[in-house]
Order: sequence, then C-alpha cells, then structure tokens
Amino acid sequence: MKKNKLMKTASVTLAMVVSSSALLTACSTGKEAANTASTPGSGATAAASAKPAGPKPKITVSIYDRNAVPEGEGTITNNRWTKWINENAPVQVEFIPVPRSNSIEKFNVMFASGGAPDLIMEFSNPYMKDLASKGQIIPLEDAISKYSTTYKKLFQENQNIQKLTKFNGKTYFFGRTTPFTSNHFLMIRKDWLDKLKLPMPTTTEEYLKVAKAFTEQDPDGNGKKDTLGTTFWDVDYFFQLGQASDELMPMSSITSYHLLNDQYTRTWDRPKADLAFKKSLYDAGAVDKDIFADKTGAKAQQDWVNGKLGIWGSGGLEGAAIYNTYESFKKNNPSAEVAILPLPKSEFGQFSPAANPNMQFVAGINATAKNVEAVVKYVDWLMSPDVQKTLMFGMEGIHYKVGSDGCPKPIDVEKNKKELSWNGDFQMMTQTGSMGKCVEYSNQLDPNKPLDKEYLNLITQARAAYITPDRPNTTEAILPVSLPDDMTVIKNTLKTTLTNTYTKAIVSGASYSVDQAMKDAQDTWEKGGGKGVDEFLKKAYTDNKNDVIFTKDYYKYLSK
Repeated sequence: MKKNKLMKTASVTLAMVVSSSALLTACSTGKEAANTASTPGSGATAAASAKPAGPKPKITVSIYDRNAVPEGEGTITNNRWTKWINENAPVQVEFIPVPRSNSIEKFNVMFASGGAPDLIMEFSNPYMKDLASKGQIIPLEDAISKYSTTYKKLFQENQNIQKLTKFNGKTYFFGRTTPFTSNHFLMIRKDWLDKLKLPMPTTTEEYLKVAKAFTEQDPDGNGKKDTLGTTFWDVDYFFQLGQASDELMPMSSITSYHLLNDQYTRTWDRPKADLAFKKSLYDAGAVDKDIFADKTGAKAQQDWVNGKLGIWGSGGLEGAAIYNTYESFKKNNPSAEVAILPLPKSEFGQFSPAANPNMQFVAGINATAKNVEAVVKYVDWLMSPDVQKTLMFGMEGIHYKVGSDGCPKPIDVEKNKKELSWNGDFQMMTQTGSMGKCVEYSNQLDPNKPLDKEYLNLITQARAAYITPDRPNTTEAILPVSLPDDMTVIKNTLKTTLTNTYTKAIVSGASYSVDQAMKDAQDTWEKGGGKGVDEFLKKAYTDNKNDVIFTKDYYKYLSK
C-alpha cells in the first residue's frame, strides 16, 4: 500500500476513539528510576528554560487512570512524568485521576461535588459537548486571545480547528492535529481459515459462516469444542453505524441518523439489520453467551491471547498497548498466522471502523477554574516542541537515539516499556499532525525483528483496509449544536430503554423476535418524545450547514 500522509495541519477531521499518540515508554528500577525522574535530560533543556521566576500558580488537571503504570514507577498521579512536568512547566499541576473505563461517571460525580479539575481532558466529544451545553466548561475565545501564544497561532491559522472546536456558536474546546492512522480494527486467525479451507469473509453472510465454523469445527485441533468465533466489536460499523455516527447520540446502533437527500434523517433499517445480525451470531453460539457482561472487552481480549477466539477487535492498533497484546498472543500461539480483516460488506455498503483522523478536540476549562490564565499557559507549554518530543520519545541518550532518517529510535525497548509506554495520556494536547512521520507508531518498530516485522505488516494491512474513500468511515456529519436540556433527558431515557429492548431481543431466542423488538423500539421512541429530537436535529443540520463537519472530507487530505 502506498503510504498515507498528512497534508499539513489544515486537515479536517475528528476522532472518537482512543488516541494513538501513546507511543513509547522506557524502564528503570530503584535508584536509577528516581534519578531519571528528577533529571529532565538533554531532550528537555529548552522546555525547562521556560520556567518562571518565583512561585508557580497551581492548577488541577485530569489524567486517565488505566491501571497501566508498571511496578516501581509509582502511580498515574505520582511518577517520573508528573515530576518532570512539575519541575519544568510554568505551573504547579495536581493531577486528578479519572478511571478510563468510566470517566464520564467519575467526571459527573466530581462536577456534582464541586471537585472537578480546572482542565478537563476527555476523549468523548459528546460528553464534552454536554458539559458545554450545561455551562460546566467555559467559552475559550477571550482566554486564547489574552493568554495564549502557541495555541493561538494554531487556532488562527487553521480554520478547521476553529470549526471543530466551536459549539453552539462559541469555541469551547482545545483541539489538536494528528496523523490519519488506523485505530479500530478486526484481526482474524488466518491459520484457522486455512485449516478449515475457508476464504477470507467479505460479506456479512460469509462472516457469520466463518464465525460459526470457528466455533464448531475445532480450528485449534485440540479435540474440544472450546473456541469462539467472534465478538460484537465493530459489528455496528458493518451496517453504517458506529460509536461516532452521531456526536449527539454516541450509541448510534441505538439512535441512527444519516444523510438522505441532504436531510439529517432518523433511520431504523440499519439498526434493525445490525440487531438481526448480532442475534444470528448469538443464536449460533459464535459469541460468548455472557458477552453483555464483558463491558470492557477484557474477557474477549484474554480469549484472543489464549488462542480461543477466531476474530478479535479493539482500538489503538497503532500504539504500544495493542502491540503488547499481540506480543502476548504470539508467545502463547507462536505458529499462529493473523491478518487484518476489512469490514465485511452489508446491504448498506462496505465501511471502515473508527480511525484516528487528522484532528480532534480533547480538552476544556472548568467554569469554576480560579486561574484561567495559568490553565491556558499550561496548554501552551504542553504544545511546545521540546515538551511534545520529550513526553512522546523520552530523553535523548536515555530512551532514544536519532536514526538515519532523523527520527528518534528506541535504545532499549524493554526499558521504554516500563518507563514510557504508559504515559500517552499526558500527551493529549500533543500536536502530532505537525510532527511528521516520526510520531507514527510504526516508526518505533524495527523491521529486522520478526515480531516487529509482523506487526508492521498488520499496520500496513489496516491502513489499506480502513483508510480509504472506497470504504469510508460510517460517520457522515458532525453537528455543531447541542440538544436542549429537556431533549437531552428524553434522549438519555429512551436510549436506555432501547438498549434494553435490543439486548432482550438478542438473548431471548425465538420468544422475542427482531421484528417485535423494532416495533417496540419505534413505539417507545415516538411515544417518549423521540420525534421531537428527530425534528430538532433535522432542522439543526439545515440551519448550521456551514459549520457541519462532513467526514467525507477526511479523505481529501490523504496523498497516495
């Protein structure tokens, strides 16, 4: 595949999902770790020179806690990187941990108690828009104009950043540019396909057939019926649905909107097909019977690593976390052959799962922040080139050396795993889109090492499969408006009810059909006020078309 390349920072896009900027990391123990944490090193000299004289203002900043900090490295709020930041930043930062698995719930509790941090760092765009609509984060135009230099320059020069970070007519969010890389993915056991003499599935019908065969025909050859075909990961995308299909309604398999005749229209045919397909997988025994209890996907990931799952998907392909999972998989299944699976074609077309496009917004300022200037100065500092480089690659001579291509190369991969690979969430304001090819995770892999070579091949396959206008992302339009409070309550209430209805249909066998579930869902939606939501969104699209982000434009910024 010809290499995809970001065309300057004027790219237009948005990402949901989890960021691929969590690239590298390093490792050390005991006294060495303590010394490294307190000594920035050559890569941080310029950043350190920006420290102000006298006491530094104090701010609070959220940080995702993924329970990924290695033993000996401290905690997510007290480690070598939090120490380095506080030694070199123009502010004193108290990091507030937020569990990644339920960040929204945690933020809601903190806002309710008055304890939410000054700088909210959150990947969920719908949630950030909810905060803006409720006045829990502030408009940023004045703050950027008065206090920013680095971010202000990006903001003024990039109209798409302006468009992306505006909501209800005002700028509420800090945005960043990123490379256009693959994120969500499906991996398939190609060796199992070969053993069972099955072709790579290209349609949803073929996918179901393969998933059933992986479950029933003993593909691992141990004489036991102890394998599963697949999960529900990325299935929504098969039917032009997906987690980001509608920013106001993130569970788009529940609430589906599409552009039909240039109208933003509520659709029911796609959710129905999606539901029917999931029910077919469940009835066939091709997915775990307890799949709805595996809310984080941890059980599915373990089944994959243990060689008991034929098709597995997740997010963050171009990052250290999934590389590490693949490494564990290969240790347990050294002869396994894996391929990236393009999403199968459904009656609605063929699509791609969520990618990491060229732009996203990730932060906002709490309306109760006492020192907005200090928060903006911290954002500016995070965007300075030396800080971005240090957080991403570590210290030159300790974690990396400059390669012949001018890019940082790991000195000791195992050291970096311990010291660096888990710090990606400190990089949420890193402008990777303007940092060139060096920031791509593939640049950190060594093609001379067998495992790295395999993984590089998977990345190449994923970009060919998922980053192409021939199989576009299922998102069609992002609306720059919010629902009124009363409609938000209606939406959330109905979403819960519809979720329960669809789940019941999947697990109930013949006693509760897809047709009946869809009839019940539509009746519930209409009687509960959903029609008003539909009409509001249709009008919002028409009235705000100049500020709508059309995701078909993502692909204009790829050169091949």
